[in-house]
Order: sequence, then structure tokens, then C-alpha cells
Amino acid sequence: MNEQQEVNLFKQKQKKLVKKLLIIVSIMFGFSFALVPFYTLFCKATGLNGKIDLTPNNHIITANDAKNLKTQNRRIIIEFDVTRNQQMPLEFRPQHTELSVQPGASNRTSYYAKNPTNRTMIIQAIPSITPGIAAKYMKKIECFCFQRQVLKPGEEANLPITFVLDPKIPEDIPRMTLSYTLFELKN
Repeated sequence: MNEQQEVNLFKQKQKKLVKKLLIIVSIMFGFSFALVPFYTLFCKATGLNGKIDLTPNNHIITANDAKNLKTQNRRIIIEFDVTRNQQMPLEFRPQHTELSVQPGASNRTSYYAKNPTNRTMIIQAIPSITPGIAAKYMKKIECFCFQRQVLKPGEEANLPITFVLDPKIPEDIPRMTLSYTLFELKN
């Protein structure tokens, strides 16, 4: 094999390698977009991660639920928590750090928010519940997390949450945490 043939063979191998690498990069790029819906399906199927349904829900207590409520003395402790970027100057805290609630009964609490800056802030709260399996038993009727919150400079607000715990919540869940992660939306 002469030198020219070796160079041509080397160039062919390079082209094949570049094509393979481009295919791999394309597949990886497409997979990164497919991860979000796959992850959402996985969370729905397993109940992991505490992802909850963000659509408003009008919970109606049935006759059987009401009958069970009269004889049911069960209480579940719900802790309220906040996670936010330390760089975000917003003051944000729950009205209650925990509540003792009865499954099937309507509950109401709120979060206090204050914008101490001289600019308008737009925030979005993303909820999660721990343990993750408990997420499917919390039905939110009203929640500030359903939409973005706009706080003008110096503005204070009490942001309400109204919810019901499904009476079918398993007996082995005596305590759960509702946590909100806050994000400031720019522009």
C-alpha cells in the first residue's frame, strides 16, 4: 500500500468517525428533550418525587366520606417549608410551620411574602410533597402556586392555600411536608 492510499484510508476512517459522533450527539440531544416527559410519566406511575397536580380541584365530599369523617379521629401532621435562592431578596415564610389536619376536611393556610426591593418581582412557586407517595392524596382547591405572583416594590401579600387530604390516604403516612421552591422570573 502506497502513501496516498494510506492517506485516503485514514481520511475515510475520519469521515466514518465524524459521522458516528454526529449521530451520537444528535441522539443525545433528542434524548435530553425526551427526558422531561419520561420523567413526568415515571413520577405519575411510581408516585416518586412528590410532583403534584397543579390544576385547581374542587373536592366534593361524598356521603361515604362524610360518614367516615364522623367516626374517624385520624390526624396527619403537615409541615410547611420554603426553598429559595439565597440571592433572591424576597421575604417568604409560611403562616404555619405545621398543621394537624383530618383527612377529608377542608384546610386553609397561607404564606407571607414581602418584596423589600425597589423593583417589581415576579415569582413562581413550585410545590413538592414528601413522602412522594402522599402527593396523590393532597387535593389543592386554591393555591398561589397555580399562577405567577407579581409583587411591586415594598408590597406585602398573604398568599392562600386551601386543600383537602383524600380520606383514602394510607395509614402509614402520619406526617408529610409541603415544600415550595421559589423562582424569580425575569422580564
